[in-house]
Amino acid sequence: MAEMPTVSVVIVNYETSAMVRRCVASLRQQDPVPEIIVVDNPSAANDAANLDDLGVKVVRNPENIGYGLACNSGAAAGTGRFVCILNPDTELPGGTLAAWVEVFQQVPDAGLIAPRLLNDNGTPQRSAYHFIGPLTYWVYHSIFAGLMKRFRKSVALGSDSSGAIQRADWVMGAAMLIPRDVWEQIGGFSDQYFLYSEDTDLCWRIHEAGYEVYLAPWVSIIHTQGEPSVQNRDTSIGRYYDGFQTFLKLRYPPWRRHLVEISIILDMLIRIPIFSVAAILRPKAVIHRRRLRGYVAAMGQFVRSLFS
Repeated sequence: MAEMPTVSVVIVNYETSAMVRRCVASLRQQDPVPEIIVVDNPSAANDAANLDDLGVKVVRNPENIGYGLACNSGAAAGTGRFVCILNPDTELPGGTLAAWVEVFQQVPDAGLIAPRLLNDNGTPQRSAYHFIGPLTYWVYHSIFAGLMKRFRKSVALGSDSSGAIQRADWVMGAAMLIPRDVWEQIGGFSDQYFLYSEDTDLCWRIHEAGYEVYLAPWVSIIHTQGEPSVQNRDTSIGRYYDGFQTFLKLRYPPWRRHLVEISIILDMLIRIPIFSVAAILRPKAVIHRRRLRGYVAAMGQFVRSLFS
């Protein structure tokens, strides 16, 4: 009987086969090589065909069921003792996966461990967070987030320079390692999300189940953070705030949800005039109009939610 693999790695593909191939190549440099499962969500025929010669298990969904559910279908096809969720735009240096698994021996209460995410140039990305509230919204997500970097250090997770393992409320879903028994206990990603905030919700339910979420900063992977296209920018913004709203409604009592909604509405009231002026001054810059459209739609949905 074949030995059960230690780790089942799940990568969701949607028009990203070139990145998937690089990610898979980095996984093949690990020792031992994990079980690799690629889920096509589905992509255009030429992109999907680029997966045919990878030599890994490929799950082909008949329709785009969203990121979280695609991860669930990939995890269900695996047999490893750990489920590893990776974005296609990630690459693992040699020895990363073994070191990552070993972290669970240090923290037996862990339900999820995330690595430190690095840009191509080796600088760290922010990937561990507090659950959203009025303060954390303005610090991390508002139009002023870039101006609040110094203050952000006082409330940031994952910025401890000591290199010690750190607890987090939630971590970015670009790279997650979860024991399969925990994954199955919580049911994987929620079916209430199409894209965005499914990682926040997963971590919330891991905490509810009595486990902790950790960031192991000495385990590092490369994450290139692909940007949405200009043509899809308004759709991407809409889905981003849809995910926010779904999380707030599912997990927060009304008073707490409304405080965050008010912060988002105020943020939109600042963003909309700025991008309106930008769209007028630079009429050929389609991105400003796309962003404006996304922010107007987001404000409308949170105003309706606030008064419903």
